[in-house]
Amino acid sequence: RTHPAPVDKGPIGANGLAEQRDFQYPTAWFEDKEEKHVTTAKVQGALFDRARTHSPFDVAAWHGNYCPFKYDLARFRAMNTVTVDHADPSIFTVLTLPSAEPGIPSVDFVCFPPRWMCAEQTFRPPYFHRNCMAEFMGLIDGRYDAKVGFQPGGCSLHNVGTPHGPDSATFHAAIQTDTFAPAKVGGMAFMFESRLPLRLSAIAADEGSGLFDTEYCQCWDGLPRAQVPRAADQ
Repeated sequence: RTHPAPVDKGPIGANGLAEQRDFQYPTAWFEDKEEKHVTTAKVQGALFDRARTHSPFDVAAWHGNYCPFKYDLARFRAMNTVTVDHADPSIFTVLTLPSAEPGIPSVDFVCFPPRWMCAEQTFRPPYFHRNCMAEFMGLIDGRYDAKVGFQPGGCSLHNVGTPHGPDSATFHAAIQTDTFAPAKVGGMAFMFESRLPLRLSAIAADEGSGLFDTEYCQCWDGLPRAQVPRAADQ
């Protein structure tokens, strides 16, 4: 397959995650206008303009089943643990593009919608980890539950093999939370996860642009050393 599609729900069954009925497709339409138009395409980070003497939407018909669509992330049916532990973020996958290696997608598109957290005796924020996938995530609105001060419109990139997790303030708040009481986390965040390393554009990598957070790593200052629990008989 060469394009992303909704995931196979497997044991979830018929309902949940991104429902096929919530993907919206346009009605066939065209216009026949002889007037100047400019079509702009982006290739490898550069923009290219093409001047035309007619409308680019003068196609009278098409044949096939590959067409544009839109999807409202607010329609996503989130699944979550209702006992203990933290679910892998793949449970929030909207679209996936498999690779030739089973279980390792070329890219996943994931959303984190407002949802209830009710896992007991569990560290509820995302756990600390690093993996074989590059993670580019951003916040659309509301509050992100793993980093204090992360504003809507902001984004972060943790490339392949980069350790990351909740900031120090979130960690200390989470370990003091009464996990026998459910809590709702608000906001809408998204993530692109890929087995391929991602490269920053020149603007995003420019520390003097005002867009680059040069003190990002300091969010983990104050985290205690991990304590390995001792067995009851030791």
